[in-house]
Amino acid sequence: MSRIALSLSALLLVTVAGCAKTDGYSQADAAAEAAPAGLTGQANAPGNFLAYSHEATVRLEAAAIAERVAAVRTACMEGRHGTCTVLGEEQSSGQWPGGKLQLRAEPKAIEPLVAMAAQGGELSQRATEAEDLADAVRDNGLRQQRLRIQHERLSEFLARRDIKAEDLIALSNQLAQIETELQASEQEAAQQQRRLSTNLLTLRFESSQVTAESSELGEALRDSLSVLDASVAVLVTVVVATLPFLLVLLAVGWAVRALLRRRRPAA
Repeated sequence: MSRIALSLSALLLVTVAGCAKTDGYSQADAAAEAAPAGLTGQANAPGNFLAYSHEATVRLEAAAIAERVAAVRTACMEGRHGTCTVLGEEQSSGQWPGGKLQLRAEPKAIEPLVAMAAQGGELSQRATEAEDLADAVRDNGLRQQRLRIQHERLSEFLARRDIKAEDLIALSNQLAQIETELQASEQEAAQQQRRLSTNLLTLRFESSQVTAESSELGEALRDSLSVLDASVAVLVTVVVATLPFLLVLLAVGWAVRALLRRRRPAA
């Protein structure tokens, strides 16, 4: 192994072992560097790394559901209350009309969007959850620092004029791998920042004509019909499966009776 290869191996070991304390770098520093700037409002207090998600269920007249879903979607896409992105949309009609919108919006847009969805109806359910991303942000920040240090050192080795061909190939392959990992880490950091700076909002729309009791009764009736259908299907299967044996038994019984009659002495 050449001197350059040996030096490279030693360098990578030292980098991995010492990256957490290079230049006084701590876990708190990593979190601070990877954190999105300018988080305001209810989403995050200073020093917090919470990814908020909200769910709200709105009860409206069946005829108004499709129009309301479209109105909220348009308000989000036009950014009337702030940055907002539509992630998904569902609508159903028939006996159980309903709708669903999944949005990602900045914190100040959450309340206006929920109020708009519930206008003229009833906000029957609302829930808020938060996922702590502090550990994930810290770990990804440390990973990015380690990869950047390795990338810098490998670039310095590649710039040497006395490098051998086999070392050049090995270093180039390692550099390409590090660049791939660094790109993935940067994408993860961008996704974390997006989750920290915006909120996930799921809006569900239900018909006000459908009560919990009626929906449960309808579900029970549907389940009963399903059970009855399955039972009849099993019964038909059993009858069809046993019918040939019954016919054979009847034929044998008839033949035995006929034979006994022939052997019976005449009175």
